[in-house]
Amino acid sequence: MKKIGGVEIHAATNKTLQLPDHIPIVPDRLKIQPKLEEMPVIGVHGGNMFARNGERINRSYLEKGYANALNLDHWTKAILEFYVKDRTLEGFWDKRKEIYPGLKQMQFTAVIAPNFSVYEDTPRLDHLYNMKRSVTVYNEMMEAEIAAVPDISWYSLQDLKRWVKTINTEKLKAISFSFQVVDVRLKASSIWKSYLLGFRYLCQNISQDVQIIVAGLVSREKVAALYSAASGQKLHILNQSAYVQSRRGILSETRKQNLEMDFDALFRENIAYFNRIYMEEVHHAKI
Repeated sequence: MKKIGGVEIHAATNKTLQLPDHIPIVPDRLKIQPKLEEMPVIGVHGGNMFARNGERINRSYLEKGYANALNLDHWTKAILEFYVKDRTLEGFWDKRKEIYPGLKQMQFTAVIAPNFSVYEDTPRLDHLYNMKRSVTVYNEMMEAEIAAVPDISWYSLQDLKRWVKTINTEKLKAISFSFQVVDVRLKASSIWKSYLLGFRYLCQNISQDVQIIVAGLVSREKVAALYSAASGQKLHILNQSAYVQSRRGILSETRKQNLEMDFDALFRENIAYFNRIYMEEVHHAKI
């Protein structure tokens, strides 16, 4: 295990981003190019943009850019997210210095620093090492002139306290918080509550002008709880559901299959649905 410094977190100051409430993730190339107003900002899934071993950016993205690779309008802005498999993250970590120039060339609006896994059943030293690796990549990206956003990975209250100190002291303007690791089995409910409490603690102890990109939440009920837990911070929800449900022929609003609509029509409708309900939650949070 390579040395990467002590447990203290130091993160370079970043800038406020102009982002919508809902950021749909587009994992694969679309057959029909959507209008810019339908998807002005999208999320790019690192698991698809990188080779499986994470050691390089796939040629279609590197040579064409994300907009051409995904068949999007040239002016579409994008956030790159690294909520991917451990195998991909480890390869990226090993080759990251060689990858940074390609990332800079692609001109993402922001790149979320990798979420190196913090598993419940691993030693505490592994938690600290992986959290520090994520911050290391964030700082290196900023030094390489890549607009980056730190991922707030954590396990204990002490981790959150360190993040609060860093965010406040170094005046960070944009961060990312993931619920991706929340278990989907019987203990999912208690873990969800634990992560929501952690999110609430974070929001209560940082400035209201810190915007938060959130990954791993879909349902309106949980998004409503998220806005309730925030303390006035601007939230932006990364969501792949519009795409996945469209592929399955499901209309998100009804949660039922719609055999009369093709993928492209469903995708437009599903994005519009999530845009609408997240906007409504923003309105409710302000009342």
